[in-house]
Amino acid sequence: MRTMVFALGIALAAAASLPATASARPFAHGDAEEGRALHGEQCVSCHRSMFNDENGDTIYSADHRKIGNSAHLRQRVEACASQVGAGWFEEEIESVSRHLNEAYYGFEE
Repeated sequence: MRTMVFALGIALAAAASLPATASARPFAHGDAEEGRALHGEQCVSCHRSMFNDENGDTIYSADHRKIGNSAHLRQRVEACASQVGAGWFEEEIESVSRHLNEAYYGFEE
């Protein structure tokens, strides 16, 4: 019995030391390519008007960035989608969030 408990303890410690899988990353269920397309269709024109720039990506620069973590990024995407009447489902919000995270933010959790 003592040997089994010891072995179980070692197995748990080994599992805890493994790196997190990709599914643990934020927005793992989103499709970044779909998110990029949705962002281009629904977001860029508003961002262009806010900052008078050609690509609409000035909003993501360090000077203007106000997003500090992945949860806040998702909330912002959801709020913006609502504001422009995009009518996105959870999957689309997840996809746009993933695109923005991969392209601009790099949050790991």
